[in-house]
Amino acid sequence: MSLIHQTLKTILATVLPSRRFVVRGKSSRPVIHLTFDDGPHPEHTPRLLDALQEHNVRATFFVVGIHAASHPDLVRRIVAEGHAIGNHSYFHREPSQTSADSLLVEVRECRSLLYKLTGRDVNLFRPPKGSLSVSKLRGLWNANQTVVLWNTDPRDFAMTDSNQLVRWAETYRPNAGDILLMHDNHPHAAEAVGALVRRAAEFGLRCEPLAGSDGHRGSWIVDRESSAEVPA
Repeated sequence: MSLIHQTLKTILATVLPSRRFVVRGKSSRPVIHLTFDDGPHPEHTPRLLDALQEHNVRATFFVVGIHAASHPDLVRRIVAEGHAIGNHSYFHREPSQTSADSLLVEVRECRSLLYKLTGRDVNLFRPPKGSLSVSKLRGLWNANQTVVLWNTDPRDFAMTDSNQLVRWAETYRPNAGDILLMHDNHPHAAEAVGALVRRAAEFGLRCEPLAGSDGHRGSWIVDRESSAEVPA
C-alpha cells in the first residue's frame, strides 16, 4: 500500500465508526494487534500457532477460503486456541481484476465456510492487498462487514529469511493500537513472535487479538454475533 493510500485510509478510519472501517485499534488501550494473512498453510501456520502458544499470545488470522477448505483442522485449531479469525476472501484474486460483485460473492462464500467450520458468523474482513473502491466498501458495509486494514507493515512477504523479520521486530517501536500486518503463508512470522512480544512489553504493551479470546468482538467493534442465522 502506497503512503498516499495509507494516509487516505487513515483519514477515512478517523471519520468512520470502528464497526465500519479500522486501520488501528484504540490508542487508549495498552495493546497491539498481531494479524496474519493468506493462510492457513499446512507447514507455516502450525509453527506460528506453536510460537504464539509458547509466548501465551493471541492474534488474528485473516484466512483465504480456498486454503481454509483445504485445511479445516487448522481453522478449528486457530479458534480453539483463542485467536480471532477474519475473512480474506475466498480466492484472494487480484483486486484490479475483481469487481465489487465478484468480491462480495467471495466474501459470502468464505463467510459461509467459516461458519460451518467454527460455528461463528465472521464479520471481520480484510481486502486482498488492502485494495478497496467505493462500490466495494458500500457492498461490504451492506453485508455487515467490518473492514480491517493495518498501520504497521514490515513487508515480511518480501523478506528472504526469518532473521530479517526478527531484526525488524527488535527495532520496532510499538504504539498502543498498532495493527501489524504479517503472513502465515510464509515461514518468517513464527520466528519473530518472541521478539515482538518482548518489544511490546518494553513499551508497556501486550498483544491481543482484534476480537476477544472467546471469539466475540472486542470493545472497539460492535458485537454482531448474537444472531444464530447461518450466513447465505
